[in-house]
Amino acid sequence: MSKPIRVETDLIPSGLYGAADDWTGLTITRQLARPLFVEGPDRTLRPGLLHHALRLDQKRWDFALRPGAQWSDGRPIHARDIARHIAAVAKQAGPFAWLVSLIEQIQPLDPDRLLLTTRHPVGNLPALLANPVFGPRHTDPAVTSGAYTPADGPPGEIHLRATGPWPDVTYVLSSGAEHGQRLYDRRAVDITCPTTFPVPRWAHRADYPDLQVDDLDIAVALLPPSSMAAEHKRAVAAALDRRDLSRRLHGALSPLDSFTGLWDPHRPIAPAREAHEPLPAAGRTPARLVFPDFSPNRETARILADQIGENTGLTLQPEAIDYRAYLTELHTTHREDFRLVLMASPWPDPVALLLPFTRRPAAQLPGGPAAAFKDIVHRALAADDLQDRLGHCAQAEQLLSATGEVCLFGRLRSAARLRVKNYVSPPSGWADLSVCEPPQD
Repeated sequence: MSKPIRVETDLIPSGLYGAADDWTGLTITRQLARPLFVEGPDRTLRPGLLHHALRLDQKRWDFALRPGAQWSDGRPIHARDIARHIAAVAKQAGPFAWLVSLIEQIQPLDPDRLLLTTRHPVGNLPALLANPVFGPRHTDPAVTSGAYTPADGPPGEIHLRATGPWPDVTYVLSSGAEHGQRLYDRRAVDITCPTTFPVPRWAHRADYPDLQVDDLDIAVALLPPSSMAAEHKRAVAAALDRRDLSRRLHGALSPLDSFTGLWDPHRPIAPAREAHEPLPAAGRTPARLVFPDFSPNRETARILADQIGENTGLTLQPEAIDYRAYLTELHTTHREDFRLVLMASPWPDPVALLLPFTRRPAAQLPGGPAAAFKDIVHRALAADDLQDRLGHCAQAEQLLSATGEVCLFGRLRSAARLRVKNYVSPPSGWADLSVCEPPQD
């Protein structure tokens, strides 16, 4: 039996096989729960537990299970197991429960067939179901549907036992980007956390032949204070020089100023410009710019503060907050601060990052109560063709950008150091470790 593959992680998630509440938690859930559909590189989508998808009409889909689908104890997985778990996700308090709001009804037709009815037309429902949160769970937490089952381990580590002829996996908690690299250098881990490669080392990437860099569908944005006037929010957004920011971060972020830019990397980037007049807050008490305390956010926040100060007269004071507080409290705290946030796409589709904005009260939608924003986003959601979806999303983004509520400026890039073979990171970052080969000593 080969030795376990050891993976650095920046977080030991709570509710390991229950409700994942962040991107890192889903990377581990992906190992325990077999996805209904599998996301590969370049947003390819392959069968997972569901191997057949037939769209019956605008809102109904017929799905069939993969022949021979089994739990880790050898018993067959039934269509009702999938239906039961999707219903359970809807009752969870985690950030992914809203995804199930798109599903109106799920009916097991046979042991291996499901009928899903959506509340709105969804042109690419299999992509939504590729999110690891939908992988079925067993009532016994020791029995899983994925490539691994949880095993006992010491504090600061997560042990996963393979359910087939592939290596076990151990996740090892690090205290930060430099600590993670030290763990790798002394061979304590074989894969480093893909989002915490120290920014200074990006300037010397040629020194790291074991480094693999991938673009992630994670947009990096600046949220201005809630009470700030829309014209001042837009002035702040216009003040950012996205290309200079990327250069100063040595490529840790790629320039971005729209959600559809994640899907169209050749989209032009808006140049920075000075505000026509100093903002009212210029010269007053510095405003706080809060950010989650892991690489590359500290460096990003400092550069943002420099650019905004130079072009608008606003003085921003960067302030780090704990990652767990960022995950659980940021939506209710720091409303009157500037906030640096990561916006991860919950499924591989350009509409995925726009849809949450439609869940606000009508009076708060871009453009006010009579806004066409929600209608355009739902048309994008319904479209079968990717280019049609991108076109609708671009229209919706014009309305959203007019509010100044969210200022996109970058795309997070993954930089993992690897001693394993066959490691493939899709744009979601939810890699399947069961296909990896461990290092040979």
